[in-house]
Amino acid sequence: MIRAAGTNDIIDIRALMNSVVRFWDKTWRPDVLERALGSRDTIALVHQDGQAIDGFACAHDIGFRAYLSELIVAPQAQRRGIGSRLLEEIERRVEERSCSLIFGDVWQDSEAFYRAHGWTPPSVVLLRKRLSRGAARCSEPVSG
Repeated sequence: MIRAAGTNDIIDIRALMNSVVRFWDKTWRPDVLERALGSRDTIALVHQDGQAIDGFACAHDIGFRAYLSELIVAPQAQRRGIGSRLLEEIERRVEERSCSLIFGDVWQDSEAFYRAHGWTPPSVVLLRKRLSRGAARCSEPVSG
């Protein structure tokens, strides 16, 4: 069953993320899930099989497009269509919000999965810059 994720799911979502080697990034803010699930611009879904959450997807509506930040399925539940169903539901909900484009950064070994669902590389160059951990948090106001 796919349903909206809530803050009461955070412990189980974090455990799911930690069940996949190299998924959880230690540089993430400790409250990253609380912040994401607390935002009205977030679309967060879980797949639950019985009591256990075995899939999670999270996208962010930024107005003119959306950003898929997470899609994860428990290793023992992979290859059952859970990821496909979560992705399709995220895409449907993003489109309902009138976003015509969704971006996501995905692991190289999952690129074939996304391509099979109609995702293509963008016609732009995506760049990144890793910021120092000592910098002020992005939500904190800058004084001066």
